[in-house]
Amino acid sequence: VAAKREEAAGIFSYELVDPDGKDLPEFEAGAHLDVKIGDKIRQFSLSNAPSERHRYVLGVQREVAGRGGSAAFCDDVKEGDTVLIRGPHNLFPLAPDATDTVLLAGGIGVTPILAMAERLHGLGLPFLFHYCTRSRARTAFHDRVAGAEYNDKVQFHFDDGPEEQRPNLAAFIGAPRPGKHLYVCGPTVMMDSVVDLAKKQGWPDAQVHLERFTGV
Repeated sequence: VAAKREEAAGIFSYELVDPDGKDLPEFEAGAHLDVKIGDKIRQFSLSNAPSERHRYVLGVQREVAGRGGSAAFCDDVKEGDTVLIRGPHNLFPLAPDATDTVLLAGGIGVTPILAMAERLHGLGLPFLFHYCTRSRARTAFHDRVAGAEYNDKVQFHFDDGPEEQRPNLAAFIGAPRPGKHLYVCGPTVMMDSVVDLAKKQGWPDAQVHLERFTGV
């Protein structure tokens, strides 16, 4: 663990490097690591640019009502520690034929979405990135996103902010068309709403991609 930072209230980032300074295995946007926490294995998504080989960056939210994995990780793992990982694995890849992309992130679900934004920007492909959180204080990686080269494609949405900037999922999703893909990761309520709205707005299942974050 080369660095540990509190990115927002109850959310920490971990920068992992090879103990011997070697390059790490390549990964694609949307990938995750299996991380050993005590006698448990938990999955955490990679949030850094897939072009980086020197590090993996995880975002971990301390889930008070979870199964204990994330709480133990946040409480016990510190800078300088060694962690055992397996992967990367990818169950949430970007579509290789996409010509336009909508990225929707809710809370800690931003972690794989961040890597997607980095990849799409690196390829010069068009995308929009909507990041929904309860408040500015609960917005992990805010400064990184706000200061990114692609920040003109990003809109932040805070539940406690002015009415005009609050999430409008139906508008974010928009109308489907060939080559346009939708990616969403976040709380169950948000995910279910997006899936329902996408179906009502005529999106084919093959163009809607999901990854659910559950309490760990």
